[in-house]
Amino acid sequence: MQFLKNIEDLIELIMGDTKLKELSDKIYKDEPILKRASQLVQDVIPKQDTPPKLMEMRRMVYLPEAQWKSREWLFYKQGNFMAGYEDSCTDFVPFEKYSPTYSDMTLPQQRTYFGWRTMVRKGEYPDISLSYIFIYCYEMINLIGVQKRIDAYSNMKMILEHYGELQPKLKTYIEKWLFDMVIYYDLDISLLECSENIIFDKALMTLKSPAEHSEEELFSAMNTLSSYNAERSTFYKTCPEDFAAVAAGSYLELNAYYAAHRQNSLFYKFFGNISTTTHSMFAMSVFCHHRVTKHTVYEIDKVRRYVFSNGLWYCEEYSGKPHSKKKLGDLLRAVDSMMRTKLGFKKSLQCPDITKQMQKVISEQIDKLTERKKREEAAKVEIDLSKLGSIRRAAAITRDKLIVEEEYDDEPTSQPEPTVTAEEEHDDAVQNSTPLNDGEYAFMQAILYGGDCRQAAQKTGSMPSLMADSINEKLYDAFADTVLTFDGDTPVVIEDYEEELKGMILP
Repeated sequence: MQFLKNIEDLIELIMGDTKLKELSDKIYKDEPILKRASQLVQDVIPKQDTPPKLMEMRRMVYLPEAQWKSREWLFYKQGNFMAGYEDSCTDFVPFEKYSPTYSDMTLPQQRTYFGWRTMVRKGEYPDISLSYIFIYCYEMINLIGVQKRIDAYSNMKMILEHYGELQPKLKTYIEKWLFDMVIYYDLDISLLECSENIIFDKALMTLKSPAEHSEEELFSAMNTLSSYNAERSTFYKTCPEDFAAVAAGSYLELNAYYAAHRQNSLFYKFFGNISTTTHSMFAMSVFCHHRVTKHTVYEIDKVRRYVFSNGLWYCEEYSGKPHSKKKLGDLLRAVDSMMRTKLGFKKSLQCPDITKQMQKVISEQIDKLTERKKREEAAKVEIDLSKLGSIRRAAAITRDKLIVEEEYDDEPTSQPEPTVTAEEEHDDAVQNSTPLNDGEYAFMQAILYGGDCRQAAQKTGSMPSLMADSINEKLYDAFADTVLTFDGDTPVVIEDYEEELKGMILP
């Protein structure tokens, strides 16, 4: 057998033994890694300037319990032992380790960590290796070094504030762990107000009951849950209110259509039903599950709650169907594309593959928006402010004349009673008593009795289509239906209501 030159060869031989490898493939447990004697000496024999408490923590690795218990247990024990420890070390050394613990650090790295932690507790946040920050977060998750649970939460928030933007990976983990802290330690649910899960849930609840929300709220919810961010669209930026009106209106109409003609709702089409999945508290962290928790139900909102049962946590939520965000994104993208086309926007956008019903609903909503804007434009009244002064002066002169005439009009003069002609009696008989204004009344007379309805509309400065919409709206309470429709471009009365309309509107 070849002579073993040094202890490194011996370690390599032992760790490379085939029987040991076969055993390790079958059984997994935390075991101490073989170390050289020089490494063991560093753990048990202190250097001259090594703090005694730090050395005692390092020796905990060799406790009998530590040989068979988990690394999470050892981290929790060492962390509580060092909870009040402070170090004056400012000569920081780098440290990079996945899922780090105290035992993974060398003595200089441990002094670096506790020196940095001392500064953090004083409100200072110097630059440091990411692995050190993770160890501090693990301490907060395990409530190490804090008096109250909320203090651990607040400390984590401060770490997020000072290091989160520079360390995206850290930010992702901390946001998840902060959410879990509220549930696991039963903190005030208001702490979750700005979390991604709550924003997602609020958007879900809005789309689940769309009739209870405004157009702006509906569009915002759609955009939150969509794979297509409409707010970045060039067209959206030119007319955000119009875009939101068409998008929200389309969702409402599709929701009503699915309720009337489909077995499942539009919401179900996009998001399915609530599902239950196991939830790993503080995933990807070093966390010692030392709390004895009874059966617990923590309800976040109407669409999300967490349940602890038989030693496991479960989450009940709308996880969404596969590609649910894309389906909603296709709806918003279609709105963007069709509005550009119908309103003549300079840059076109390819329309996604959507159903014919969706195309029909979106098109109708765009037409509805166009008609509404035309009515609003026609109803605008322009006032020449420059003429207000002369109007006031004329009114003042008229007022003064009336006052003078009243003062000198001592005796009332008798006036002969006016005679009423047959023609005037007829005019009184046809006086407009309908909800329509005079222009609309004349427009209906023209339709009912063979007149020129286009000329009647022009006299009011409007168009036949706008006049018809307005009349349908005003007479809806009386007929519970539209009374005018169009034969091509010509407005005509629906036959069922013609006689009743002639009784209201005389020649």
